Amino acid sequence: MVIDKNIKETILSEVATQKLVRIPASKEDYFALAEELPFKVEYHENEIVTMGLASLWHEAIIMNLGGILNVLFFRNDEILVLGSNSGVQIPKFEGGYYMPDVTIVKGNPVFKENSTAIITNPYIIVEVLSPATKAFDLSEKLPEYKLIESLQQVIYVNPQKVSVSTFIRSETPNAWINQDFYSLEDSITVEGASISLTDIYRKIVFEQ
Repeated sequence: MVIDKNIKETILSEVATQKLVRIPASKEDYFALAEELPFKVEYHENEIVTMGLASLWHEAIIMNLGGILNVLFFRNDEILVLGSNSGVQIPKFEGGYYMPDVTIVKGNPVFKENSTAIITNPYIIVEVLSPATKAFDLSEKLPEYKLIESLQQVIYVNPQKVSVSTFIRSETPNAWINQDFYSLEDSITVEGASISLTDIYRKIVFEQ
């Protein structure tokens, strides 16, 4: 696929000086760039969105929680834990493609047409926030995630302080239960299992 060099050069230039870069682009441009850029890029309402390379502690939290979930569900053949290189498709007319930090699929993964990397049926999504993307993640991405019929839980982890938020789909249509946790003595529940915040934040030095 041919890449729009102007878009690629603009992103590489702006990401060096800006915390969050949003560039108008087509879906074709997005898929071409996603294969070449050395950091995660997403597609939201006809824009390519990226924050460049994540911090060390951001990645450490992803490994902590991803590892916990992988061990927790390792012997459950119905559940698959995926890393941040797997994409999720948002079911909207204009389309959207996000790359959660951890994605859990229950049952067989259903892929976007002509893709083996983008799924349409995530079961649980984990996002580790950053100062640059926090507003985008919570105010723009979360409402889009809630449109995915298969999705049952979204987990947000703050790398700057002890703060974990979960959103769980309730039995009432369009109603989600939000719980916020602020102590290392707290635990979150994922698919009936308890995960302590102490383990999520193990070895983490909080970002300033």
